[in-house]
Amino acid sequence: MFHHHRLHSHVHPLRQHGHRAVRRVVTGGALILLGIGYLLRQEGLISNHELWLLAPLLIALSGVARLLAAPGWVNGVRATLRFAVAAYLVLVIEHVGGLTFAATWPVLLIAAGLTQVGCALFSRRLREEPNW
Repeated sequence: MFHHHRLHSHVHPLRQHGHRAVRRVVTGGALILLGIGYLLRQEGLISNHELWLLAPLLIALSGVARLLAAPGWVNGVRATLRFAVAAYLVLVIEHVGGLTFAATWPVLLIAAGLTQVGCALFSRRLREEPNW
């Protein structure tokens, strides 16, 4: 009887099982995409350069998976950060506007540092505010 209720539940499977399910789906999807990418490269259907474009795709997909698993503004911010990193990687892999990783990697350090400081300050503020 309880199993029947779960089968017809309208809760998305990723939301039902939480963060662990998201990690498994993202990891499994990443392994599948990397395997397909390497097979395509071995067959000469894509180049090494094109294979590198899987990295931003995987990061963006992890942001989508996070939003599906736990929608809300916190995960929306986290997903947006992943989308920004994915976009940055596309820009440097494709050398858009002459950007390269070698020339712009300090920007990643600054962004990571700002994210850490922001998370620390924001989470502290949330703990200090009374619950309404």
